[in-house]
Amino acid sequence: MRLTVGSDKSAIRKTMDFAKWLLDIGKGKLGGSNDGEAIIDIPDDLLINDPYDPISSLIEFVYPSILEASTIPGYFQERAILAPKNEVVGNINDRLLALFPGEMVEYLISDKLCESEFVHDHFDAN
Repeated sequence: MRLTVGSDKSAIRKTMDFAKWLLDIGKGKLGGSNDGEAIIDIPDDLLINDPYDPISSLIEFVYPSILEASTIPGYFQERAILAPKNEVVGNINDRLLALFPGEMVEYLISDKLCESEFVHDHFDAN
């Protein structure tokens, strides 16, 4: 829905048609009977035809001139690569991060506090 804000009617129609096509795929309405596998016709403008390095082709298509454009406000807000599995997302993220100069840093987080050995009263325990 956000993609249609400020767009002309033809762009809105194209976006709505694409959204319906995606929903139909998710609901199993495309590709005939579906027993876990189905053949779905994908429009040519969405296909990646590079048999040797499809992930690089996808990255270049979605993020053209990423190193030069990465400082432009909103550059990453206007783009996204969606993937069906976390493994694929991790692979794409690793490839994207490898494009940037410098050493990669990983920050760890925790979603709960460590309990202290020195609880003074009921208030501290909570």
